[in-house]
Amino acid sequence: MYTLYKLNPADLNDNFLQALKLLFNGKTIEIAVREVEAANETHDVWQAIERFRQQINLADYPENEDVFADVRDRSAGREVVL
Repeated sequence: MYTLYKLNPADLNDNFLQALKLLFNGKTIEIAVREVEAANETHDVWQAIERFRQQINLADYPENEDVFADVRDRSAGREVVL
């Protein structure tokens, strides 16, 4: 099993260690620690969604207005030959 955690060192506590012990009970594990650059975090889709939710207030838009109407580029793309 492979599990990846991204967290601040301040978030390391006994609960985290207990969770690791439960997940990998009786198994040998390997722990590698590396610093994650801020530039890499901006490409995480879930974080981008969370930032979007925090920045936009849907109450500012009328209910009948499609907020995402002009998001997609509708121009023709490349030709696909099958």
